[in-house]
Amino acid sequence: MASYFDDHGLEDPYKARKSNYNNGRSLNPDLSHFMPREDTEDEGNFSSRFPSASGPGSNDFRRLAEMLGAFRVREEPLGDEAHQEFLDNLITQLMDEAGASGKHGPPPASKSFIRDLPFVPLKDVKRDEACIICNENFQENESKAGITKLPCKHFFDRDCIVPWLELHNNCPACRAEVPSDDPDWIKKKRDAELAKYAAEAEIDKDWMYS
Repeated sequence: MASYFDDHGLEDPYKARKSNYNNGRSLNPDLSHFMPREDTEDEGNFSSRFPSASGPGSNDFRRLAEMLGAFRVREEPLGDEAHQEFLDNLITQLMDEAGASGKHGPPPASKSFIRDLPFVPLKDVKRDEACIICNENFQENESKAGITKLPCKHFFDRDCIVPWLELHNNCPACRAEVPSDDPDWIKKKRDAELAKYAAEAEIDKDWMYS
């Protein structure tokens, strides 16, 4: 399947990494630059290297696309085409958002939502359960940052999902929304709830007088 880079006639920055695999070197990427770091002043409070205080910019989306690209290249020799396609779709979305400086995509998840992501004990995860983003089996490769679960019940390594949530207030798999601090998103949700309430009240009124 053609990737974003193939479709747009661009050089794929991840293809060069294939030679590392062919030469017997590991394709497991060093993602420390992309991963959240632990705040030593407040234990358990993770602070990402992604968006600045002014909000996400083009480079934030490109860096996350590079992180996912590293996972994609690692997957290719394993033949997991479904997961490669999933990553390609995410990379395409991120590159499109980078071109628009993130103005046309979903807003970031709220800081409190990210801070309060639950820690899931390894014993509560099925033996064949894997992180949806990196596709690593939790039982075989437990992340140092721990495992978490979104309200939609999808499991992730914390160091995979936090960078995504700092740019998007949804699950990368099912697109279920999570809370955001974005004023426009909050207003949109409030207006939708008011419209729903008004519609339900109108139905009750019609039923009462029918």
